[in-house]
Amino acid sequence: MPSPPRAFGLIVGLTLLVSGGVLAAGQVYRLNEYESTTATMETARIETIAADAAYSPDVTYSYTVDGQRYYGENVAAGTGIVTGNREKLDAVLPPSAGTVTVYYNPGSPDDAYLLRRYNFFPGGVLLVFGLFVLTDTLTPNLRVVRFLSSLFPIDLLERMPGVEPRTVAHAPDDPTAILENRQTWTGQGRAPIRGGAVPAVWLLCYLLMADLTIAYFWFSGWPYDLWGVLTPFVVAAGVLRLGFARLLD
Repeated sequence: MPSPPRAFGLIVGLTLLVSGGVLAAGQVYRLNEYESTTATMETARIETIAADAAYSPDVTYSYTVDGQRYYGENVAAGTGIVTGNREKLDAVLPPSAGTVTVYYNPGSPDDAYLLRRYNFFPGGVLLVFGLFVLTDTLTPNLRVVRFLSSLFPIDLLERMPGVEPRTVAHAPDDPTAILENRQTWTGQGRAPIRGGAVPAVWLLCYLLMADLTIAYFWFSGWPYDLWGVLTPFVVAAGVLRLGFARLLD
């Protein structure tokens, strides 16, 4: 029977992985199954956000499918693009009043986009964070899961399927049982993965996170969104932190 924090971590981690996988699969479908036609650009400009530190495209275009005229605003197949590289963003935007190829959903022609590129947010971010939470749940320290579970009422955690209701408030008078109860909630109990396997599992987690990032950069194109750029730095910092922690052991 998993302790409440670990059960909570499993639910959160798996939910993030499934959600990220569904969103990533949706992007694959949009990039491969949408049909194309010619669109006329109505407006094409760049918005400045985050105090001149990031930029986002603001476009509108019109196109005709089966005699019906539609208007679109999506640039990429995922969510909107946010990037710190204005020059790269300006280079891929078509000029106003020009023509451009647009890709639309044959079953719902009002769903369309301009650039055949992947977007790392939110699907990639959910997958990366899901891997991180799941690995944290399976290993002893529970740093992330303890923080996340602290944001929720204990009563809510007790009602989760498969979680035994053993809060400190319900603990018996026996001091040993109280201590075991407290260990259950603080995550000090036995983890599914222990000992020398812990760094190997964390290294595998970081490798999978790096693979997701590499796949995004491989299949996408400029301008890369900020989430896609920041993720390699987070993965590298995590690997270095893991190595430093092992040196201190």
